[in-house]
Amino acid sequence: MLLTRFCLLAAVLSGAIPTVQAQSSVATYPWSGMLGAQLNFLTPHDHSVFLRARAERSADTDYNATGPGKQLQQSVVLGGIEWLLTERWSGGAVEKITFDPGPTRTFQTGGFLRHCGRIGSVQFRKRALIEHVARSTTGSRQPNTGRIRLRVDLDRTWYAGALGIRPRLAYEAQFDFALKAADSSVPEPETRTVDVGILRAECAFAVGEHVTLVPYLTRRTLFTVAVQQKDIDGNVKVPAGPRNLRFPSVGFDVRVVLPSRQPHTPVVSRDLPTFEGFQD
Repeated sequence: MLLTRFCLLAAVLSGAIPTVQAQSSVATYPWSGMLGAQLNFLTPHDHSVFLRARAERSADTDYNATGPGKQLQQSVVLGGIEWLLTERWSGGAVEKITFDPGPTRTFQTGGFLRHCGRIGSVQFRKRALIEHVARSTTGSRQPNTGRIRLRVDLDRTWYAGALGIRPRLAYEAQFDFALKAADSSVPEPETRTVDVGILRAECAFAVGEHVTLVPYLTRRTLFTVAVQQKDIDGNVKVPAGPRNLRFPSVGFDVRVVLPSRQPHTPVVSRDLPTFEGFQD
């Protein structure tokens, strides 16, 4: 019942609230598919060093342009460490490199803090992440920016024999900010309160002590303020004002845990999701 109520609440918050500011202009982009793999190396105290890679391809070839002749829309490599602070708190650092069309390279260096609590039998996790973002395109370099990402998720695990099944619903809000004062002689572009929102539904299947398979669905919403655009006949193609750009995706992850050879606390006894590593 609690999980059902949260699902309904998250759907309303992620869809309805941002749309209040942009009811007149919503754009949905083609579905994309994502495939990822993650390795987690555990220490005797279940601290985790992790390495993650992901590739994404859009159903529309116009968005698949990471390089000449290539068919990927985007590829990501991420590495970091998560350190258990207490039974319910953990923190860590991550380095993420994203290869986008252009070709554009984005380097994100950040630190995060995570708390894991409970609502009855349901796990309630909260994560705060702050990042330094450096982006460059061939022949040019854009100003560095800062980014804050706040994520909440609920999940619960059931067992069917040796198979662990854990559905999870998560929502993340992203806030971008400048690292230096803007030039007062140049008008600042209008922005929204939230820059990006990501709604994610997944179901993890622990097929063994060290391997988890995770199919998932996501909807990434980019909240922008559009400039009016017209076609050659003078008809308005994109109205001026708040605009929500939605990018739906279906994905599949394979996560592998390589535990320490020394005795350690079994990861299934931990409330913290260290065995999964950092979730981007």
